[in-house]
Amino acid sequence: MNTRSWGIQQRAIFLALAPTAVIAIALTAYFLVVRYGDVEEALQNRGQALVRQLAPAAEYGAFSGNRTDLSRLAQAAAREPDVVSVAIYDAAGQLLASTGQPGPPPEDGHKAAPQEQSANGTVETFHATINQPVVPFDDPFIAMDPSPANRDKPLGKVVIELSRADLKARKREILAVTLLVTLSVLASGLLLAHRLGRDVIEPVLALEGAVARIRAGSLDVRTPAHPSGTLVSLETGFNEMATALEASHRRSVSALAHSEAELARQLEIAKAKKEEAERASEAKSRFLAAASHDLRQPLHALTLFATELASGATKTRNLQLASQIGTAAGAMGELLDALLDVSRLDIAAVQPHRQPIALELLLEMIADGHRQSARAKGLRLRHRPTALWVDTDPQLLRRMIGNLVANAVRYTSQGGILIGARSRGDRVRIEVWDTGIGIDEAHLPYLFHEFYQVGNPERDSTKGLGLGLAIVARLSEILDHPVEVRSLPGRGSVFAVTLPKAEPAPLPVAEPPAGIPFQSRVVVRMSDDTLSGDLCSLLDGWGYKTDRATTDADLPGLLVDKTAIVISDPALQGEVADHLSRSDPPPLLIVLGDSTEASAAGVRVDARLPLSFKPARLRALLHHLLLEYETEPE
Repeated sequence: MNTRSWGIQQRAIFLALAPTAVIAIALTAYFLVVRYGDVEEALQNRGQALVRQLAPAAEYGAFSGNRTDLSRLAQAAAREPDVVSVAIYDAAGQLLASTGQPGPPPEDGHKAAPQEQSANGTVETFHATINQPVVPFDDPFIAMDPSPANRDKPLGKVVIELSRADLKARKREILAVTLLVTLSVLASGLLLAHRLGRDVIEPVLALEGAVARIRAGSLDVRTPAHPSGTLVSLETGFNEMATALEASHRRSVSALAHSEAELARQLEIAKAKKEEAERASEAKSRFLAAASHDLRQPLHALTLFATELASGATKTRNLQLASQIGTAAGAMGELLDALLDVSRLDIAAVQPHRQPIALELLLEMIADGHRQSARAKGLRLRHRPTALWVDTDPQLLRRMIGNLVANAVRYTSQGGILIGARSRGDRVRIEVWDTGIGIDEAHLPYLFHEFYQVGNPERDSTKGLGLGLAIVARLSEILDHPVEVRSLPGRGSVFAVTLPKAEPAPLPVAEPPAGIPFQSRVVVRMSDDTLSGDLCSLLDGWGYKTDRATTDADLPGLLVDKTAIVISDPALQGEVADHLSRSDPPPLLIVLGDSTEASAAGVRVDARLPLSFKPARLRALLHHLLLEYETEPE
């Protein structure tokens, strides 16, 4: 029985009826067992009483063999309403007297059970033994017999059969009365449960419905008082609560409407002030841009005057003044350039032109542009080669990374700077690492504000102007390239720029120079397969016919068909030179890497480049060698 789907009314009725039903059934069972036992015991007692009364009365007749007297006793006993039959037997089991239709005598009368029940349960049989009389009769034989065994020997047996029909009728009557009483109790319990449901459950259900309607938004709901008055205090309290809730809701709606109106007014004021501030900021930016632009010409003239003054000065004091004027003019020029850049970014005068670019060339240019200033401070500036492509504006990204590298060089006194790029799914993360002074966590929120510098309270111009990172922040917003920074004071900082990855674009095929036939081929044999593949892709983009030898066994088949140049590395230059010596004419050999082993071994190397070569330098070298190779007379 699943009671989970029942409502409160069904559960209340069940709880009211269940104990009553259990008690009624238990009492009914107990009453039936007790009453059935009582009527059974009454039948047993009656049968035992009858047979015990008849047995002493039959002693004389059984002793003397007076069948007439015994028959009279049997008929007298048979007059009882529930007696079915009476039989008197002698000691040998012979029937002396009987009434009705007695059953067969017991096989052993004196050892038989005092009572038995017939197989069909309709008759109850009772036995009693006829013993010797206590007072001796005038029988000389018995009187002369001194043996006690004769006196204890039974004379016969009396058997009475009583009908169980009255007993069964009595049991049926008891069962009927018991069931009637039980049903009356259950009906009374049902009536009480119904009354409980009407007086308690109905008010509870009414309150439940009112709560549901209030939850749905009907705050004007009230519950009427139930006629029973059982939950009158709860109904009154609920109505008072609903009234207070409705009043509170009305006050809240009124206050919210007032707040919304006030908020709208404040938003209008804020919007007007924002527009006014934007106009002022734009006017300021335009003024700074115009002023910076207009000040450049007199500043340039001042620089020329300082240079002319220095060239014509003969006194040390004049030369010192000219140098100071030039230094001040240079600082002013740097400040004006930075202000002009910030102003142009503020007034959105810079529009990005995004395109797929190879990141390696851009990072190499940035590293080359700052390597001299790093070397002057005794720092090592390097970048990790990468084959990644990104989608960005190359000029603006170069300015961003360049400012970060310049900032790293400025605040690093020992160690070095590393520029690298990492792939992160569909994004690329460009990182600039330094071993500088680091930045305390308290300064990080203000790091990208204009003119904010850590460790330069005296505004020393040699430590920068405080606009480099502000320009980086503005370029980050324009390009949608987020900038992050991590730093530990005394250990260094890491600035990272995240930008979208791009698919490599096909390199433009360069037109071969006039007079240089491109029928000759270039073979690449490097120990690093990745570098070998990248180099072949670079040469293919320049328009060269390129083959790649992955093993030394591939070289003989590639050197027979107009091969002009072979590019290798120091680790394989000996084996490659051995194959080249068997060709006629032998191709030219270019070795990429720093090694002098080839000269010591007597291997001819036509050109050598460091492994960190610039692509433009390799292209110029190939052009020069092919020009000589193709124009050489056969």
